[in-house]
This record gives sequence, structure tokens and C-alpha cells, in this order.
Amino acid sequence: MDDAGPCPPGLSLKQPHHCVDLAEAALTRGVGHVDGQTEALLHITHARAYAAVKQKSAAVRALLAAEDALLRDDGPQPSYSRVSGPAAGTVASHTARTLTDLADHVGTEQQHRDALVRWDREKYKRVHALTYADLGDSLAAQARADEAVAAWSQALTLMEGMTSDRTRKAITSLRSTLSVYQRRKVPGAAELACRAREALA
Repeated sequence: MDDAGPCPPGLSLKQPHHCVDLAEAALTRGVGHVDGQTEALLHITHARAYAAVKQKSAAVRALLAAEDALLRDDGPQPSYSRVSGPAAGTVASHTARTLTDLADHVGTEQQHRDALVRWDREKYKRVHALTYADLGDSLAAQARADEAVAAWSQALTLMEGMTSDRTRKAITSLRSTLSVYQRRKVPGAAELACRAREALA
């Protein structure tokens, strides 16, 4: 499990070829027997599995099915599917990751922004921090350096006082791009690189 909800086990174990079958089995058992929010989580898991094996059309269909399921007003989300947080936030976060796998950086950016709205900032501070880090990555992929630096700066601010493998990996991953930005003299890049170095010390 990660900070933004359940990750398909095959993806966590770097065995994506098993994920599609697992997700399809879960959907077959769940559809028609669970509420819309729980069904949305099943569809978003399916989408990530398809994206991991580069089945773009199937992944997009699963993303749309997840959003449709979220719109159903058929009762509260049960506790067993709320373990990792609200379905709406989880769907936005994993939609962003699915679109990242599909190299849709504009779509990824929008979903990260949606996730920031859907996750309660006080209750899920680390999710917000990691989402800002991922948002910065999606902006960097669109050659929007100034905005990427601003997003990463927000991520580091939120990460202050946190100690986890996820936050350290997020900080480590942005340093190579920051090195490029420093050489290009992107405003704020040098200061942010210093903050990142200190955070990892």
C-alpha cells in the first residue's frame, strides 16, 4: 500500500503481467455487489494494471469507469475500502499515476491538482507533499521549469520534519532535474537544490 491508496500487488512486486488478471477477477466479483466508491477503486486498480502493460485504450476505459462509479450515489463508502483514505482522492492520485505511465503529462498535471483538492491537507499531509513532488515532475516533463520549481518547493516545505522512504525517494528523484535547472539558471533552482541536499543529510 502507498500513500495514495492501494497499489496493485503485482505492480508493487514489479510483476505487472499478473496485475490485469488479478484486477479483472476483483471486478468480476465486485461489480454489482459493492458501492460506487468501492467499485471506483477496483476500476482504478484495473487502469493502473493496464497502463503498466502498455494497454492504453483499456487503461483509458478503466479510468472513465472509475470516474463514473464515483458519481453513483448509492450509500457511504464502507470502512474496509476506506483504509487508505477517501475514494475520490485515491482515484485522482492513481489516475495521475496511470496517465504518467501513458506519458500524458498534461492529464497527469490536472489529476495531481484534483488530488490536492480531494485529499484533506491536514489529515493527509504526506499525501499532499508527495503529490506536490509528482506535480513538479509532470510540470518539468512539459518544460515548465519555473512552475516545477514552485511545486517542488511546496513539497519540501510540507516534508519538513517527515522521515520516510517515500519522501526521501521523492527528494532524491528531483535532484538531477534541479542540476539541469541550476546550469540554466532557472530562478529558485539553486536554493531548492540546497534545501533538497539538506533534507537528505
